[in-house]
This record gives sequence, C-alpha cells and structure tokens, in this order.
Amino acid sequence: MATITTAIEMTYDASKSSNQAGAARDFWMRFPGLRGPAAIASAGVAYYKENPYSQDLVILQALAVITTEDSDDCDIDVGLADDADGTNVGVEVIDSLVNTAKGVLEGMATQAVAGVSRPIWKAKGNSTDAFLVVYPNGTADASSLRWDLALRVVPYDDLLNSDIELGAIAVA
Repeated sequence: MATITTAIEMTYDASKSSNQAGAARDFWMRFPGLRGPAAIASAGVAYYKENPYSQDLVILQALAVITTEDSDDCDIDVGLADDADGTNVGVEVIDSLVNTAKGVLEGMATQAVAGVSRPIWKAKGNSTDAFLVVYPNGTADASSLRWDLALRVVPYDDLLNSDIELGAIAVA
C-alpha cells in the first residue's frame, strides 16, 4: 500500500501588528482535521507544511487535541525537516503522541530551571528545517484517529530586535 502524503492547511489571521519597540508578537497556528495513518509497510510523512512566512518562527508550545481516539497506539511524531519528504526530520515538536484517549496533550519538553531550547521553524525557502512534518514512526493502523495540532510561535526577529537600545535605569 502506498503512503499518501498530504499538505496541511493552517488557520491564522496575518493582520497582527508588525514589530513594535519593546514588543514581541506571539500567535497560535492551528492545523485542523488531521487523521491517523492506516497500516503501512514502512513509516513516511503523512502531513507537511512549509513555513508560510519569510521569517524564522520559534515554536514555544505545541498542543495535540485528540477528538477521536484510536485503540491501536500508533507512534506519531511531529518535527522539523528540510523538505516535504521528511529529510533530516526530528521530533522537536511532539515525540510519540499518545493517541488512545481523547483530550489535549502538550508536546515539547517542559520548562526547567536552566531553560529548554526551543525549535526554530526556518523561513520559507530555507534548505534546512523549513517544513513541519507529521509522520508515523511505526506500522500500526490508527486510521480512526482524528486530531488537531496547534503551535504557539513567535517570530525570531522579534526576539532579536537590534534597533532598540535601552538606557541604564536609575534606582532611587
């Protein structure tokens, strides 16, 4: 059986304000209507989305909203790749989604005192990490699974705004 790869669409209102001094925009990107994979001979990309913006995005948070569970636990990963085929894909976003119960699951590593590195979804047209991919890491049949993915992101440039210089603050 051939693996079917589908481009996913997102919902996002691009009318957010542009970079303002001292502010960083963060917003949610929603990828609705994802399905679990049918039994396949080998793992491959099920869904992909190239970064739709011409700027790098730092992924702050990932939520998987399972609306219809599947009794066959399928190891589903979400990560960044170099292309739609999943070249050099990682598991930066979700590693082994548990799909056997309805609910909202948070992906990514939890924040530690020392901090946790966040993945950077590279701008459209980059040769590395410009594609978000969803792929089964196994051959189980989870075709009855229905879920949505939501990512909270911040434009990397908003965090680097070098046009702003802050003066010293005097404390009385």
